[in-house]
Amino acid sequence: MSDLDLIITNVSVVVPGQDDAQALDIGVKDGTIVRLEAGLPTDLVGPDGTVVDGGGKVAFPGVVDAHQHWGIYNPLPEDAVSESRASAQGGVTTAITYMRTGQYYLNKGGDYADFFPEVLALTDGKATIDYAFHLA
Repeated sequence: MSDLDLIITNVSVVVPGQDDAQALDIGVKDGTIVRLEAGLPTDLVGPDGTVVDGGGKVAFPGVVDAHQHWGIYNPLPEDAVSESRASAQGGVTTAITYMRTGQYYLNKGGDYADFFPEVLALTDGKATIDYAFHLA
């Protein structure tokens, strides 16, 4: 394999199909994660590359913003586009947006079972990033 641009050592990585996070190192080439393995040799980093000690922290491929308010002051479909795009520009890859019935959020009351399908329909295919809703 050619030289890596970046190795992040000593990080905890959530791996699909595993119950627990794994202690792994991350190898990056041209902005893409190309290797995940424990004890990745740091001599694989090229002469202009970098080795970073992750300090045992959890590694994410982006930022999770766990508190947004899509649709509070602007129509929900418009906010799904504009707020997710702005988030992506700032490095956010996942947004969790607050949603409730009543004033502001679609200005509708009632049961979430009746309300939420409309929320999903209004945001479907509009967001630039991954998203979820936190229901109050």
